[in-house]
Amino acid sequence: MIIDVRNIWKSYGKIIANENISLFVNEGEIIALLGPNGAGKTTLVKQIYGELIPDKGEIRVFGKKPTDRSVKRLMGVIPQETEPFEDLTVWDNIYYFGRLKGVDKKILKENVEELIQKLDLSSKRNTLVRDLSGGLKRRTLIAMALVNKPKLIVLDEPTTGLDPEARREVWNILLSLKKEGKSMLLTTHYLDEAERLADRIYLINRKVILEGTTSQIKEKFSDWYEIIDYTTGKVLKVKGEEELKKLIMTLKGKFEVRLPTLEEIYLEVMKDVERIS
Repeated sequence: MIIDVRNIWKSYGKIIANENISLFVNEGEIIALLGPNGAGKTTLVKQIYGELIPDKGEIRVFGKKPTDRSVKRLMGVIPQETEPFEDLTVWDNIYYFGRLKGVDKKILKENVEELIQKLDLSSKRNTLVRDLSGGLKRRTLIAMALVNKPKLIVLDEPTTGLDPEARREVWNILLSLKKEGKSMLLTTHYLDEAERLADRIYLINRKVILEGTTSQIKEKFSDWYEIIDYTTGKVLKVKGEEELKKLIMTLKGKFEVRLPTLEEIYLEVMKDVERIS
């Protein structure tokens, strides 16, 4: 197990940011923390990479405390709203970040060159970061996080503010890293991002509301179906398989039956949480 979080509590004064959260990340997995802004996702990941200390509970990364120096060497972090140094070139940002991480000089230049090639930054290697697009800045950040060849990558809102094309470029990079065996923990409030990337999803709003694969989460809410009748243009909803069979028998022409989407489940769960709160 790469990350093991057990019963974490974190407060800011009287405001509870994380309430009794437990989660885990296995080797080679991409895990998404999905939730609205202010749900406590960033607070949680800051504790996982050692910037914050939990009030209660325990976190182990590679079997040790996140603040252990040996853990830092195995981890790459891309915090929310962080950008590379604007007055340095792409190459210098990656190189000097590697120096800060203590990568041996003998292999650091090789690592930088490898990442510039892998992330398609060759044509921008000598460009100042302030002259880059948002997508290229994000690629540079990913290279900076990977320069020490980490086994675990933590990404806080990795595609916020990017246009759709740049978002998908980042997705492709992360999926290629997964094929290399990297473990990843990412936060997002984009449902399509969580569904596209994650092996498992934790739906968080201060505490864990739901957990599982996309299919497992959908299965929990599969007691109702939506039928689109293309002949009449009507959209009908029924609960249970028996009601579904009865309705289908009455339809003529073309129709489609589908389960609720992850987005519909998310919105429904959030409504329930707000009602309880």
